[in-house]
Amino acid sequence: MSLEGKNVLVVGAGISGLMVATRLQQSGAKVKIVEKGRGFGGRMATRRMEGARLDHGAQFVTVRSEEFGSWIKKWKASGTIQEWFRRAPWDSSPEEHPRYCGVSGMTDIPKALAADLDVDRSVRLTGTEWSTEGWRAHSESGEIYESDILILTAPVPQSVDLLRGSGISLSQEDWDGLCGIDYDPCLSGLLILDGPSGIPEPGAMKLQEGCLVWIGDNSRKGISPDVSAVTVHSTPDFARRYWDVPNEERLPLLQQAAEPYLSAKIVSGAVHRWRFNVPLSFWKSDFFWDESFSLGLAGDAFGGARVEAAALSGWALGSHLRG
Repeated sequence: MSLEGKNVLVVGAGISGLMVATRLQQSGAKVKIVEKGRGFGGRMATRRMEGARLDHGAQFVTVRSEEFGSWIKKWKASGTIQEWFRRAPWDSSPEEHPRYCGVSGMTDIPKALAADLDVDRSVRLTGTEWSTEGWRAHSESGEIYESDILILTAPVPQSVDLLRGSGISLSQEDWDGLCGIDYDPCLSGLLILDGPSGIPEPGAMKLQEGCLVWIGDNSRKGISPDVSAVTVHSTPDFARRYWDVPNEERLPLLQQAAEPYLSAKIVSGAVHRWRFNVPLSFWKSDFFWDESFSLGLAGDAFGGARVEAAALSGWALGSHLRG
């Protein structure tokens, strides 16, 4: 397909959306990204709080493929990322696998990708419509985005909602397959401490008991040098149970669960909800593309739950369209 001069709308400025947009822009397409949030990166999210910086979504990036490895080398050379650790007690393999994070937080990576892209943030789409003329996407504010090609990289249930009433008719197998993809939720606790956490090397722990699955020290990680701060992630069951419970009730429970692993006192905290944390099932290929409607989908439910897989899902879709 010739992409020169084609108008492409990419929904979602997570790593997958930014990668597909980069690939298509390189091919001469006119790419617009719309993102409902205020920042870039989706779950590659960093929050500033009381002088601290905390990664409260994805905690690090790994690399297993040569293709993604070239991006890691580029980001290392530009000072965007740094190595956090190579070995951890939970590793099942004796081989070392470097884990990387942004120099000032995980959001550094999507920010670097977005620098050369046209992104409209804080845009909430309410629906899409397709005709032989192309695509139209409607926002809450009344703005209409027109494009020849529509790429959806938001969590699949959100993408499916945008397609309802759009006028397209996917095969029943494809539609049922997309509608069947769901995700586990997670509650992320952002905790400020009055001193060093005492979490053992490498400054993080994977947990298998209680309501927590992860605790990570953002100061040991190198992104919060001035204020000691840790991030905890809940189990899916805990997140479902306390999803709509006020923070005044669920935050103390996360703090109590974290306290046995800490040598410092928790002085304050906050909770962030991730409804679409980890896919429960995956699409049969790295991306979805329907030629008859010029419609594509990509993301972690296609390539895999890791950051690398989500990134390569977007890149693969862009490469497919490039031909």
